[in-house]
Amino acid sequence: MGKPYSSYLLAFLSSLFYSLNQVFNKKLTLALGSLPALFAVYCFLVLFDGLFCLLFGSFKVPPPALVELVFLALVGVLSILFFFEGFKRLPLGVAVTLANFSPVFLTVLVFLSERKLPPPPKLALVVALVITVAVFFGGGEKGRLRRRYLFYPLMTAFGWGLFGWETYRLVNLYDLNPFTVAFYSSLFMWLVFLLACLRFCRLVRLLELLLTDRRLLRWAALSGGFTSLGFVLSVFAFKGLPPEEAPVVEAILTFTTPLTAFTSYLLLGEKLSTRQTLGVVVSFLLLVAFFLA
Repeated sequence: MGKPYSSYLLAFLSSLFYSLNQVFNKKLTLALGSLPALFAVYCFLVLFDGLFCLLFGSFKVPPPALVELVFLALVGVLSILFFFEGFKRLPLGVAVTLANFSPVFLTVLVFLSERKLPPPPKLALVVALVITVAVFFGGGEKGRLRRRYLFYPLMTAFGWGLFGWETYRLVNLYDLNPFTVAFYSSLFMWLVFLLACLRFCRLVRLLELLLTDRRLLRWAALSGGFTSLGFVLSVFAFKGLPPEEAPVVEAILTFTTPLTAFTSYLLLGEKLSTRQTLGVVVSFLLLVAFFLA
């Protein structure tokens, strides 16, 4: 079987949109906080995904797949919450770099589901990735504090790896339309954020703020739009793939790392230290090598 280059291209385009959405995600998070920002972004994400599903997909879902969609949404909620919390404590390039260790976890899940262990070269690269985290992203004046903050994007990486595997199962084992998967997962995640905002936030005040501040509304709309495009394209990239190709697609999605560092520099003026910049580059090269091994 030839290489599924169309899936590779879709994954790369997805990483481009994901790198753009993170810039506006961070703006909203710093302005509103994690939960309000997620509620605002997912309002638009559900609208965009629902429109795509109405035009190109189907709202019909078999009951067994519905259960897995709920599980997918819960994994997504926890992953994105950890990710947004990391925005407050780490530079965007560092947070995205560590979150993009998700292909490692996805590959482990694929191997475990097939009752096989990764070959020695890939195991060695996993160790190298862990060392990279400790050397390039820890230490400094507040080393203990910084290492504790690394927990957030690394938990996101694990969640995204599991999220990718569940997405692969839904579009291939259940033969669901990618637009259907995108819509229902976004809808269930938004419902969780809505309930959380009702419990922990002043929802009416938040809605008033979004409707009166055009800047916040624009950030939420742009983030929701870019997230929708990135997610739909990534789901299409997984469609029809053999299991061994799923980690390759996830690896291509790690192009979000250098793209986000570049876009955050252009749009946010964020600069990384020399050590952090080197860490971004080394981590990205190790991730590429991981899937070429």
